[in-house]
Amino acid sequence: MRKETALKAVDILRPVAHTAFMEPATAAPFIEFTRSRPHQVRSMIETNPVAYVPVGALEWHGEHCALGLDGLKADYICRRAAEVTGGVLFPVMYWNAFHTLRRPFTFRAPYRLFRKQLRGALDALATWGFKSIVVLSGHYPAAMVSLLRKECWRTAKRFGVGALGIPEQALALDLGYLGDHAALWETSILMAIDESLVDLSRLPRDTGTLWERKVKHGIEGICPLKGASAERGREVLTLIVERLSAAAAAMRDEGNSRAAEEIYAAWKAAFRNLLEAGRRAYGTDSAKEVVLYTLKSLIRDRHL
Repeated sequence: MRKETALKAVDILRPVAHTAFMEPATAAPFIEFTRSRPHQVRSMIETNPVAYVPVGALEWHGEHCALGLDGLKADYICRRAAEVTGGVLFPVMYWNAFHTLRRPFTFRAPYRLFRKQLRGALDALATWGFKSIVVLSGHYPAAMVSLLRKECWRTAKRFGVGALGIPEQALALDLGYLGDHAALWETSILMAIDESLVDLSRLPRDTGTLWERKVKHGIEGICPLKGASAERGREVLTLIVERLSAAAAAMRDEGNSRAAEEIYAAWKAAFRNLLEAGRRAYGTDSAKEVVLYTLKSLIRDRHL
């Protein structure tokens, strides 16, 4: 009840009505930084100073999902939000992700390297004149979520701009999406983006317990065989894009991070009771299973 009240109090996260999947109510022009000439970027900063920076990881997501899942999510969401607000879409920050899984075909960088890259990017964007800066990460270990918020807060305070740094599920907590890895939600989102990038037949019919799914199959959360679908993915993507574009527009128009702070407050409320959040995210009623899973993960991976 407390979480629901907190969510309803946040204007950016208000319930919204949707019609066709991902069809923006109004289309605004946006440009891609990598495909633009300098005068085009200057013009956009003068007329619509919104920057979208997707963040991903090159990481194993089980045998059933594409290796670039995190960045594919972030790029897709930012692209669709940019269609609503306009602005500049930057390329995915892929290479320096930290706290990735120790799995095949996975790249891992030091925390300090990513922090340096992120801070440099934020400082540059604010210096160039962007008034609304959105950093959306599809890769979200706990340290990443904390770092995004801290660095965006620093940028907002130093330059007097709006800056938001979040994982995508921060905008869909009321749907029950608290974040997972190659599990029900991420798999559904990728199916909605491009169903050819998911092959559930690569998974055995029984993926085992919560811990067995993680160790054997790289699945952290509810087994995707229990309801993953493009329809579920479309529902959550539509809500995320609606709310992200609203936040980006609010920061641009208000020239501050009020919208970002409201989203952070909702995130904090959703995770106030960590045990309950764990049960919901992992799809289990057993508090003991959540605690044991968390402890084993900390020992095995040295991070959450």
